Amino acid sequence: MYLTNKDEIKSIILDLRDIDILWVDTETADYKTKTPRISLIQVLAYPDNIDGSRTYLFDVLNQEELVGYFVDHIMMNESITKVFHNAKYDLRFLGGKQTKNVFCTYELAKTIPYHILPVKSKSLKTLTEYFTDFKDIDKNEQSGDWGVRPLKKNQLYYAQMDCVYLAQVYQHLLKLDKIMKENQDNISLEDLCKRYREIEEQWLFLDSEIKFLKDNIKEKMLDNNLEENNYFKLSERKTNTIKTTIQNLIRLINEKGNSIDFSINLTKNIQKSLGNSLDDLETKVETTISYSLKDIK
Repeated sequence: MYLTNKDEIKSIILDLRDIDILWVDTETADYKTKTPRISLIQVLAYPDNIDGSRTYLFDVLNQEELVGYFVDHIMMNESITKVFHNAKYDLRFLGGKQTKNVFCTYELAKTIPYHILPVKSKSLKTLTEYFTDFKDIDKNEQSGDWGVRPLKKNQLYYAQMDCVYLAQVYQHLLKLDKIMKENQDNISLEDLCKRYREIEEQWLFLDSEIKFLKDNIKEKMLDNNLEENNYFKLSERKTNTIKTTIQNLIRLINEKGNSIDFSINLTKNIQKSLGNSLDDLETKVETTISYSLKDIK
């Protein structure tokens, strides 16, 4: 339900105060800039709704009063559990650290190890597709222009469905987390040790082979001047180390009226502290190049 009328939005916000748990999301305009603006607040109070028809979409673009009203009555209300995915981002616009009773599915998912939750990404899309029958979720609108009005139909659909996905993922994660903790409580130290011994050899074998494969892949990509293939992207990282002799450093310190005697590398913090005085030193820049492999998603 897409809402733009200020009084109607306020009325629904007041009604939501009686709900124990809400699934909440936001969409922001200019999110790639230094000054993103909140565009929509999406709220779902009915976790069994799977078509998004009962998701409230509050249009709050350039409506600071409405955002503040939502924060005061919902985000600061300790009796309501507010569920987000990657809450840290949304809270930038919805009350920050002052908010009460906020739950983050992203943070919970990160605590569940891979052998129990075998997904590389903890994004809402990945978790939804893993736990539910929603497949091939289109996230193109995530980077859409949420600062333009009127919003497109596919933007509104995207916004309302995110809360549906969130509610589904929340329920599955809670069940999985409960099972994991029950198993931890019931398993003995002896059984843990035995299980470790059972898989240790397999782990050592696989760990060794993976390291061997990655090192060789990296080497062959470098030999072939290949930055990317269907599996990996080769990223380059350069590290500069600026060095000087201790005599030069002592000379400078004595000139500044201080006395100190130890050998150091001129780290970025030290360079910053020296400021323009760094130009008075005879320095040498050593450049180190290293490479790492990144999965192609």
